[in-house]
Amino acid sequence: MSINSITGNTLLTSGSFPPVRAASTGSPLNPAVGGLVVVDGVQLIGGDRVLCKDEASAVNNGIYTASTGPWVRTTDASNNQQFFSGMAVTVALGAVNAGLTYICTTTDDPVVVGASLITFVAQSIVATATQSATSATSLTIGTGSKTLTIQTGKAFQVSQWVLIQETSIPANQMLGQVTAYAGTSLTVNVTATGGTGTHADWTIVLTNSPAAAGFQPPVGGGNVTGPGSSTAGHIATFADGTGKVIQDGGAPVGAANTLTPSMFAAAAISLGATMLNGTIVASVALNALTLAIKTLAGNDPSANDPVLFVFRSATASSGSYSVIELTAPLSTTVPMSSTLGFSNATPGRLWLVAINNAGAVSLAVINCLTIDAAHCTIFPLAGQLIANITAYGGGANSSQIFYGASSLSSVPYGVLGFVTREVGSTLATAGTWNATPTRIELYRPGVPLPGQEVQFQWNLTGTLGTGLGTFSANNTTPQNTNGDQYMTQVITPTSSANVLEVHAQGCFANSATQRQVMSIFQDANTNALSTGTGSLTTNVNGEIRTMHRLLAATLSPTTFKMRGGGGAAGTTSFNGEAGLQLYNGTFNSFMGVREIAA
Repeated sequence: MSINSITGNTLLTSGSFPPVRAASTGSPLNPAVGGLVVVDGVQLIGGDRVLCKDEASAVNNGIYTASTGPWVRTTDASNNQQFFSGMAVTVALGAVNAGLTYICTTTDDPVVVGASLITFVAQSIVATATQSATSATSLTIGTGSKTLTIQTGKAFQVSQWVLIQETSIPANQMLGQVTAYAGTSLTVNVTATGGTGTHADWTIVLTNSPAAAGFQPPVGGGNVTGPGSSTAGHIATFADGTGKVIQDGGAPVGAANTLTPSMFAAAAISLGATMLNGTIVASVALNALTLAIKTLAGNDPSANDPVLFVFRSATASSGSYSVIELTAPLSTTVPMSSTLGFSNATPGRLWLVAINNAGAVSLAVINCLTIDAAHCTIFPLAGQLIANITAYGGGANSSQIFYGASSLSSVPYGVLGFVTREVGSTLATAGTWNATPTRIELYRPGVPLPGQEVQFQWNLTGTLGTGLGTFSANNTTPQNTNGDQYMTQVITPTSSANVLEVHAQGCFANSATQRQVMSIFQDANTNALSTGTGSLTTNVNGEIRTMHRLLAATLSPTTFKMRGGGGAAGTTSFNGEAGLQLYNGTFNSFMGVREIAA
């Protein structure tokens, strides 16, 4: 019979005995006594093959034929040449041993039946013994190359993965790939770790082997941080080409095969937006107003949940743009006593812009509306988008100037939105910021910028009208009792902080050679808003035009009125002459009110 040599012992080519029907389960079967007994729940019958592996003396272990009297060894396992280390036998039946394979582990070579100690161990235990090792080498937990002194004859090969775990505290562990194994020296390249410290009691097991059953590789440290990480929102990628070890791939934004800031920027430009995943939150404290940038989830920006800003180039001749990712809290505070050009107890709108300060995002504010008795101008916030910033301070009291934490020159800005104080919630004292805004609006397509039209309400008529009312020819403001009313126009403002621009044109003639006068009034207000004059020729019709801008200051419908009359006694004809209609009603007399964003 041909044999091989394995672990220094002889081995039959077949490598196994024929199966047995039953096997002992830890107690001796006493083959010298024998009998057809019950073994591992199996009732023996004459001729059954039985594995005795638990005899009081291992000399008597072996494979026997059951009978009513003493058992004898089977003919295939009864002489010295039939026993050797590594020989396997499978058990057919039994409550404990059914299907198990046992390996002969005797150390004698050759075996002498009746004299050698014949031992059998479950095959899984034999395999596990070669797939695990122990070491007393002192090592510090960490990645990189680690060398341990272990037992010889283990089933470790180069490129296999092993788990190195402190025997007494399993949480201290390292996972790595075998780079060398010879004799008692094992070298492993560690790529993932768990726990910390320096230890000298290690158990080494081959991963994905029976020896590794129940062992958990490290999570949350080294390269293994993805799905098992405490870093919320991160993704996992493979650390190398094996497809076995993962590493922290970071936050999705900007990671491989995910949406990148440049992709977001392209979308933002096409939509006309400056800020993505951001919103404005206003608060007041100690009579100061703070405007902060939060994410759409309501949190401060972070690496896991950033806010993106899109800016044009700082060079006016360049049409390029840049994207800045904000991952930290950002706010600006308007200090107490800084009026920014607002008046007491008056509605107003404050615009918030983002500044690209050499790659860092900061914030600035501006009141775009300058309004007084002689002026009503609006800063073109949608201009070239490059501006100078003035630092807050005692002089922050002007409209149409950008104010921020520090002074900057020629920096790109992007419009983020506005906060408004509407009627019923104005600040009693300008510069005392003790009331939160009543409206916050993010800039987006459809939101008008300062100077853009919000709505235009108007009407025209060519119908004849006559009256005897007059306007005194002196240096006093016309009153709502002067002249006669010929046209009206109603408008309901969308915001009390917007501007109303009133246009009026009237076609008038007078029966006397005198100045013809037209004034515009609002609601029941006594004083005229604006006045125009026309022809001095008797019964010759002419056009009088006037225009006026004012703060809307209301969210309710407001009515503007056109009143006309002579400078002295006489009959006024509206859209006619001498009390007669002209041109079949096609005279172009009109009133229009335009609401303009401020």
